[in-house]
Amino acid sequence: MKTNKIKVFFGGLFKNIWFGIKTSFLASKFYFSMKLLILLSTTVIPLVNIWLWKEVLNGIVANEIQPVFIILSVYLSLKLIAYLLAQFDNYVNGRYSDQLQFYIETVMMEKTSRVDLAFFDSAQMGDKVRHARSNFEVMTDMTWLVFNILSCTVNVVATLIIVSSYKWWLGIITLVLLIPYFLYNKWYTDKRFRMEKEQLRDNRKKDFYGGVFFDNNIQFEIKLNNIGDYFIRRYKEMWKELYHINKKEDIRHNLRSMLIMILCVSAEAIVLVLSVMDVIAKKNGIGDLQYNLSMVSRLRSESQALMSNVTLFLTNNTRLIELQEFMAIEAQTEKSGIKQPSANPKIEFCNVSFRYPNSEQYVLKDCSFTIEPHEKVGIIGLNGAGKSTIIKLMFRFYDPEEGVIKLDGVDLKEYDVYAVRKVFGVLFQDFVTYCLPLREIIALSDFENRFDDEKLKKACDISGASEIIKDWEQGFDSVLGRYYADNGKDLSGGQWQLVGLARAYFKDSEYMILDEPSAALDPISEDRIFEQLYHLSEGKSSVTISHRLSNTTLADKILVIEDGHIIEQGSHFELLKQNGQYAKLFNLQASKYV
Repeated sequence: MKTNKIKVFFGGLFKNIWFGIKTSFLASKFYFSMKLLILLSTTVIPLVNIWLWKEVLNGIVANEIQPVFIILSVYLSLKLIAYLLAQFDNYVNGRYSDQLQFYIETVMMEKTSRVDLAFFDSAQMGDKVRHARSNFEVMTDMTWLVFNILSCTVNVVATLIIVSSYKWWLGIITLVLLIPYFLYNKWYTDKRFRMEKEQLRDNRKKDFYGGVFFDNNIQFEIKLNNIGDYFIRRYKEMWKELYHINKKEDIRHNLRSMLIMILCVSAEAIVLVLSVMDVIAKKNGIGDLQYNLSMVSRLRSESQALMSNVTLFLTNNTRLIELQEFMAIEAQTEKSGIKQPSANPKIEFCNVSFRYPNSEQYVLKDCSFTIEPHEKVGIIGLNGAGKSTIIKLMFRFYDPEEGVIKLDGVDLKEYDVYAVRKVFGVLFQDFVTYCLPLREIIALSDFENRFDDEKLKKACDISGASEIIKDWEQGFDSVLGRYYADNGKDLSGGQWQLVGLARAYFKDSEYMILDEPSAALDPISEDRIFEQLYHLSEGKSSVTISHRLSNTTLADKILVIEDGHIIEQGSHFELLKQNGQYAKLFNLQASKYV
């Protein structure tokens, strides 16, 4: 059993080594090769220089002037090369880090764009994303740690042979005295890694409290309610709590490290005493004293570096596993069939039940209804009844837990999910604001036609957005929002909603879906929207979700949803005759206008 665990450990270890090296190589083949050459060069040059300096010192004592200057010139040349390599290494590191971060960020963005929306519904998954992003540098570390370990190993073996040739037992003592350092370094590295994971959620909370001051939307409420002090106080509390924990641990770490370091350098004290005695006894020259001391010092430093690199490698192995796990996440719901939908499909919900991830409460339960082609349907219900969830399931942002959704009698899962989404022109309740040129914001629904000003104007005229931009000097090229544009246009919620509606119309779909399209609009704009929807879209289908029942009176069919399933359906007048929930809600709203 123990043997199997060892095999699994080393199997995973080598798998991660290969993953790190491969990814780093793909990020930049050129800088990968440059870094490899630099590492190999910096392994050899220091050892050669220590030997050359010994010869220089001994030559000076022996008064061998000509050989000394020749060796000294070689020594200085190698020093210059080492200096230039160090400068070049700094340049390579900077450029390579940029290339690697760009490569990994791109891969992660592409991955995230495809994952199931359920991934973002979990705070635990949020931790995983943040932890994975914070471990980007591991990709570089894992690659170079392999070469650093090889370099340190060569140095340790070479210096151990040299030191042992002076006193056979001295090298062994030097390594033995380093064992406490290695054990402590491994223990402390593991502890810091555990602390980092334990503090991850608290750091996210701290960053949230601090981040509200840089969100324009939240700033409005903070100033309105004068609650800035609350967020500052909570930020300070979280910061101080984390600071004191880490400060306490750092004090302990530094005290332990000083004691262990005294033990580690004992070997250098031993070799210094022995070498001085040998020089006094004229067994060795001054150069040999310096050489022996330098080699023992190098044996210690390279052994410490080797141990640190091995420890870091093992720690990064754990981190890399987490990064690999994130990058290996597959978007199950995005895997779709190949069937292409019609432009105006029949939609059927057959006994559909659904609850959001990490929730025990069903949003839809045994929900069934049909929307015929070319039919204009209104969906009404109280908050949380499941209205918007129906739309999300139609687009396969989520899949039902039970039941089936059909398009033209065929299971939705058999269709190409992206082709299905292209069928619909959509305005969601939570419309998105972008900091982009207006033409790009509107054309996001049909981006290839973003330079078709005639089509842009038509969409703006239908939605009412033309009134907003009529006096703008740059017209469709005006940037909305001020995230990066000093002269960006700042719109009200209602104006943003009209721009979002223009985007839905720009797609020129046969099927329109509007989720609370008039939530932030004035009565005139609201009336225009539904006039367009019901009278200028003959032969097209539409689904409208609205709390204002006056907006759905002209629908061919109204679906009343309650507790996750349809309790009533029919036209406005049919439902009034039934004198059920719809009639109750309609009369309640109508009474406010009498």
